[in-house]
Amino acid sequence: KPGDYAVKFLTPAGYTLTSANVGGDGSDSDAGIGGLTGCYNLESGETDNTIDAGLVPLASLGDRVWEDKDGDGQQDNGENGIPGATVKLYTCVNNAPGVFVAQTTTDANGNYNFSNLQPGEYIVEFVTPGGYTRTQTDVGADGTDSDAGTGGLTGCYLLSPGENDDTVDAGYYKPAALGDRVWRDDNANGQQDGGESGVAGVTVELYACDANGQPTGTVLATDVTDGSGNYNFTGLKPGDYAVKFLTPAGYTLT
Repeated sequence: KPGDYAVKFLTPAGYTLTSANVGGDGSDSDAGIGGLTGCYNLESGETDNTIDAGLVPLASLGDRVWEDKDGDGQQDNGENGIPGATVKLYTCVNNAPGVFVAQTTTDANGNYNFSNLQPGEYIVEFVTPGGYTRTQTDVGADGTDSDAGTGGLTGCYLLSPGENDDTVDAGYYKPAALGDRVWRDDNANGQQDGGESGVAGVTVELYACDANGQPTGTVLATDVTDGSGNYNFTGLKPGDYAVKFLTPAGYTLT
């Protein structure tokens, strides 16, 4: 019947409405807030074939948080996912977090996913799980590297309509430790026997080892033995290390 009418488009799953009323009326999208158009006045016998709705496929982003046992920044065979890790999603504004979008936690395999996202730029924040330290960032193949940088933040990801980016990962390792004791080998047999006391005040140096298994020339850390002759280097990244003991005056190595 002639009169005023409005049309409502129900957005199907996996889509969002495009911008309304942009450009020529015969080819633009008329679906506004809630999928509703404005009102159209139809006169007797009139047919209006200009009422359209444009749909944009939604995007998604995600992948995995894993334990980087060897600290090389790459997901290797046998390196397990970390369940229960918190992951946050923000819009990206000037290469920094903008508006908070969503938060999730990793599943039993360390996987996570943010779905039904409007196309646009996003940044991810990985919250470091208790007892772990972030591994090195952006080393090797992008699909299997760690993208969590300073503060657990990634770079910005531009998602196109319908795009699924499953390369956004974060690797963590549990810090290692190395140490023990410097002692006075009274019978010079190379073994710590009962009654042989520790030597206090001995300087111990920690070095990394190169690809050939040789200590590098750079001292990573220094410790001094305590009253019982004990020393310890903690918070170490997984890798190869060597220790140097500086012989105190009046002694020789057993």
